[in-house]
Amino acid sequence: MHLENAEKLENFDLLPNPDGSGDAIIRFKAYPTILLSLVLGDVIHSLRSALDYVTCALVTLHTPDATLTRIQFPFGRDGQRLNSDERKSVKGISDIALTAIENMRSQYREGLALLCAFSNQDKHRLLLPAYSHLVSYKFQFDEKTSDMTIMPVQSQDGKELKTILRDGDHVNLSDGFIKAVRVGFRLEAGERSYGADSIDLINNAVRETLNVLIPLSVDTKQA
Repeated sequence: MHLENAEKLENFDLLPNPDGSGDAIIRFKAYPTILLSLVLGDVIHSLRSALDYVTCALVTLHTPDATLTRIQFPFGRDGQRLNSDERKSVKGISDIALTAIENMRSQYREGLALLCAFSNQDKHRLLLPAYSHLVSYKFQFDEKTSDMTIMPVQSQDGKELKTILRDGDHVNLSDGFIKAVRVGFRLEAGERSYGADSIDLINNAVRETLNVLIPLSVDTKQA
């Protein structure tokens, strides 16, 4: 709901450029608020905590007297298997559970890596999505349904996602695409930017990982 409110059409106007160039000038009535940062920070924290909780359950099931002080979900290095040092965060876990974690790290690599990066920033400061970026859309004909569908178009160099829109900026309307303003997220590490759909990617990765790990955390002897 907060995200939808931040992306409402009435939050900005596109006014014709007086110089007749065909560009438009964007005038913002409202920017994404600090509340959106707080809500999204809570969402990210909850998703990471869910992975930590199930990891602790997996360790406890296999090693009942394990000390859980440093146990957490092992995100590790993106695209690489956990090394011996990284496996210390799941010390006492069963080989079956560790293999399942490695499989999920591989299958949902992008979403889990984003969760790690987002949550690491949010531990020390606000996850600040308080900027808007421009997205282009085009009509695409669907032969199966005989209908016209609006599809998003991302530029090859990714500039649309990285460009922060400010009040008074010029917007090119001569390329024939429909324009929309969306909320984006910027991480301090590497100054990389992400669209709001990254939250859906993270949520899907966590949901599918939990679907695999939770059944493994249940003691079938007591069930």
